[in-house]
Amino acid sequence: MVALAHHGDVVTTYAAASAVAAAAFVVAGFGLAAAGWLAVRDPATGSLSALCVLASAAWFAPALVGWEGGPPLARSVGIVAAPFLVPVLAHIAAAAPTGRVHGAPRRIAVAAAYGLTTLVSVGYAITWDPFRDPRCWSDCTDNAFLLTGSPAGARLIEQARLATVVVIGVGTLIAVAWQLATATAIGRAVGWPIALPAALASTLEAVYAAARLGDRAEGPERDLFVGLFLARAAALTTLAAGAIWFLWQRRRRRAAFVTLVSELEGPHGAGSLQATLSRLLGDPSLTVAYWLPRVDRHVDRSGHQVQPRAGPGRALTSIVRDGAPLAVVSHERDLIDDRTLRQQIGSAALLAIDNERLSAELLAHLEDLRASQRRIITAADSARRSIERDLHDGAQQRLLAVLYELRLARSSPSVHDEQAAALDGLIVAAQRSLADLRELAHGIFPAILEESGLEAALWTLADQAPTVIQIGAMPDRRLPAAAEQAAYLVVTETLATNRPAGLTVQASTLGDTLVLQLDGTPGAPTQYLLDRIGAADGTLIYQNGTLHAEIPCG
Repeated sequence: MVALAHHGDVVTTYAAASAVAAAAFVVAGFGLAAAGWLAVRDPATGSLSALCVLASAAWFAPALVGWEGGPPLARSVGIVAAPFLVPVLAHIAAAAPTGRVHGAPRRIAVAAAYGLTTLVSVGYAITWDPFRDPRCWSDCTDNAFLLTGSPAGARLIEQARLATVVVIGVGTLIAVAWQLATATAIGRAVGWPIALPAALASTLEAVYAAARLGDRAEGPERDLFVGLFLARAAALTTLAAGAIWFLWQRRRRRAAFVTLVSELEGPHGAGSLQATLSRLLGDPSLTVAYWLPRVDRHVDRSGHQVQPRAGPGRALTSIVRDGAPLAVVSHERDLIDDRTLRQQIGSAALLAIDNERLSAELLAHLEDLRASQRRIITAADSARRSIERDLHDGAQQRLLAVLYELRLARSSPSVHDEQAAALDGLIVAAQRSLADLRELAHGIFPAILEESGLEAALWTLADQAPTVIQIGAMPDRRLPAAAEQAAYLVVTETLATNRPAGLTVQASTLGDTLVLQLDGTPGAPTQYLLDRIGAADGTLIYQNGTLHAEIPCG
């Protein structure tokens, strides 16, 4: 390509100015072509292949322009093609690293860059007359596309083209900076080897265009322009190296799938498809959600319901067999494409998916049972609180009213001795009934438990219980109502069933768990209490007169 620019002592391209410039020119152009050749072998990066080849062709286009004695059509094609290097670089940056542009704003920006470049490039080609350009230095004879020679119009269009390059170059740099700043850590690690060099090359093209706007007398004898040429070549070489590195990493990840079968069949592979895929792809955020048609939802490996979503920079790959969905893999979009992932997940992975899906379905069923138990407990606790309120606000108030009327009648001076004795008996009976009712209501769920919390309820219980109860350390904050109710129930059931001579109660929190300890318990907890705490995902352990309870607060 450099030889095209040599014609005797005439130097018509920067590449022909020196051996260093020639080497930089060739390495940059053929490096991009090599990256395009490697990319074409990966169906998912076909767009990147085409873009690298287009960038290489646009970079080599000035050699056609400066081809002294070459076909006029070839030199004219070089004039039209050379300006397209900048929009191609902007396209590569916007589509980094796979070559696919995601999002309408990016697509519009890339289309606008190509459209503006086409407009000014074609306009320049049909108006530029090399014979009438006093600043001509690379092609002063040929323009096969000339329709109407207009030096003033050509200069104006050329200035518009250079200004367009500046705008595209600066815009590309800003867009890439924003793109890398908002990407995930994996997205940055995968995308920067292409996006950053592309933005740098585009920015240097903008600097070159700005220099030409300020000083149109350019040429290989000017150190400023030669330096800019070398910098542009270095940036394109870096871009080619980054593209080759990205493609090599993709090939390495695809090759790693060869070990998928042995990984899944190994002693550490059983039941760990998500961990295996995450390790092979280098994506710690990868998740596998299994589809359960019986319950019409996705669940994770533990049986918990999940809703797979494709967030920024992420993709969802559906794994199907015979048209029936099996699972959905959520992964970083740039690490591997959907088609490759589906192809690489073979029979061994499908078997692992079947096994894990069966396990997840069983766990989901258990989770449904636990949820059902929790709902039953919640409903029962609500019913107990409702009964306590009804007893307190209804029957208790009516008994108090009856007791008041009896005392009022007893104080009447017209009451005889026989009537007074009968009224005294009724008053005592009413008082006992009221005491029994209060004890019953308090044993169900005292209002103070809901209003003031566990500690206040336990102190009230200690004041009224026939057994000496010592209250030790207590949490300094309110806990979820379900946890406080379960803890209170442990104490009241222990008092009712084991009838200890004395009891010491203390509680604390450990993370999201309420830890309750009862010292002085003479016997093991009842099966009802074990079932009640177990349904709340808690545990009860009895040993040597100490009852230890752990109740989740989540």
